[in-house]
Amino acid sequence: MLETLNACPVCNGTQFEKSFECPDHFLSKEVFNLQRCTNCNTLFTNPRPDQESIVRYYKSDSYISHSNQSNSLINTIYKTVRSITLKRKLKMLERFAFKGKLLDYGCGTGHFLSYASQHGWNVRGIEPDDTARSQISDNLTSYVSSSLPELEDKGFDVITLFHVLEHVHNLEETLNDLISRLNRNGVIFLALPNYKSADAKRYQAHWAGYDVPRHLYHFEQKSIFQLSKKYGLNIVSTIPMKFDSYYVSMLSEKYMGNTSTFMRGMIQGYRSNKQAKRTREYSSLIYVLTQ
Repeated sequence: MLETLNACPVCNGTQFEKSFECPDHFLSKEVFNLQRCTNCNTLFTNPRPDQESIVRYYKSDSYISHSNQSNSLINTIYKTVRSITLKRKLKMLERFAFKGKLLDYGCGTGHFLSYASQHGWNVRGIEPDDTARSQISDNLTSYVSSSLPELEDKGFDVITLFHVLEHVHNLEETLNDLISRLNRNGVIFLALPNYKSADAKRYQAHWAGYDVPRHLYHFEQKSIFQLSKKYGLNIVSTIPMKFDSYYVSMLSEKYMGNTSTFMRGMIQGYRSNKQAKRTREYSSLIYVLTQ
């Protein structure tokens, strides 16, 4: 069942303009409308599947964050890069926060939780997808809940949402709950696709970063500034995720029906990063937020 938003989920504005139609290239091939809030520039899928209906759009062994079973070239590259980025993510966390208590919201199959735990962090995770939770290592399963209401812990030093916020139906309720679980000096890390990037502009409706209808919202830097302001948070740093441009470009080439997706994606990913050195509009960005 589809539901229609009458107010912007970020700023509560009511003035929208239709931007374009975007197909679900990954799974259903259905076409969805993207609208733009004229106040904060947030794009959002509208109308969108409701919380019960959205589940079927994730049911694929190829959905890499929920499964380790896909061995396509692109997903093999993804898993290889993931092993590299785990170390970088943890180093980033320890740059902005003392080692302590970590909540990874939308932890998927638990790779980051496992890595952080091995390096001395006291970890908790939230993952609503049954398939993903079933693949979390046995020594971590007791630390992972299926929803926030199940989690009794508070006082987190760090809360991470790595490519997760764009999937959350109840945006306001979820963010308020997460913020209430931060300790006084806690830090939130949001990793999000950036629709102002050069690769997004090149591929347009074929850009894999839109990933409709699984991605409900499509952010850029102005919209995250508005989001942080609404919830009393400060953006203390914005960090590029340079690998994402290559992965997203390869997927986008595939969605366009092109051959040689690896080479073409590598070229376009490089071009996107090169342009972003000037514009700061990388394919994905990590926003570091404090209270």
